[in-house]
Amino acid sequence: MFDKKIKIRSANTSDTKDIFAWRSDPLSQSMFFDTSTPLIEDHTLWLESSLKNANRKLYIGEIGQDKIGVCRFDLVSTESYAEVSININPENRGLGLGRRFLEASVDRYLRDNQYDLLAKIKIENIASLRIFKAVGFETISCNSDVMTVKLKYNGLLFKEIVEEDSDVLFGLLKKRTHSISHQQLPSKNEHISFVRSHPYRYWALVCRANKPLGTIYLQTDNSIGLNLLEPSLIDVSTVLRYVHDNFAPLKEVKSKVPSYFFVNVPHENTLLKGILLQLGALPIQIAYKIEETF
Repeated sequence: MFDKKIKIRSANTSDTKDIFAWRSDPLSQSMFFDTSTPLIEDHTLWLESSLKNANRKLYIGEIGQDKIGVCRFDLVSTESYAEVSININPENRGLGLGRRFLEASVDRYLRDNQYDLLAKIKIENIASLRIFKAVGFETISCNSDVMTVKLKYNGLLFKEIVEEDSDVLFGLLKKRTHSISHQQLPSKNEHISFVRSHPYRYWALVCRANKPLGTIYLQTDNSIGLNLLEPSLIDVSTVLRYVHDNFAPLKEVKSKVPSYFFVNVPHENTLLKGILLQLGALPIQIAYKIEETF
């Protein structure tokens, strides 16, 4: 299940029994702030009301026919944040799906809702705390019973590269862990000459709050170079949506240029490969470097 995409969809009334069963699970119930045992009639009315509530979003995660769990977002419009909660299908506990499900749900929500996210979690709920921290939520308050964590919304900005960005680009290049284009770091002069040549169809710095996170470029063979220092599913998804919304693949040339965009990834960059698989990208080939004559 780890190499399969988690599909995120809006909940509907057909999910009533599943969400009720997960909510009624003794362990799940003990981690809610309301630990009372729900009645199916009350739960049905709650779900019907929730689906009509414009300030509430309920998402179901699925892999194939298997439901992973439910993630809820409640917008507190007066404070410009949304409160997040997650409940995993008990059958999927311990499989490492919680972080992926939360990350994919957050990505889906932030596509249309640009708000900070807040979660209140019981101190003893170690599993949930670990999941939220892994996705990037940071602790903002804590008492003997509850920890409040926050994910600040910071949209990505794309700054098209000019020669004056050479120093910033060289700094990012020195920090890069994985590379396809070079085995040894080029000299500063070699790097400046490369930037001046501007060899790509499109080349941009990827920034958050004016801090460069990496680069993206498009080549004339419709390949995408995606170099983020610390890639996350949310950021990679945002970058690929930016490409989709602003560029079209160049015309197909048989055996030279495919009709679609594709991403080249260093073989050892397992993190980025895993993120792309989770986003539904399909592997198409593996390239091998030949260093000797056979």
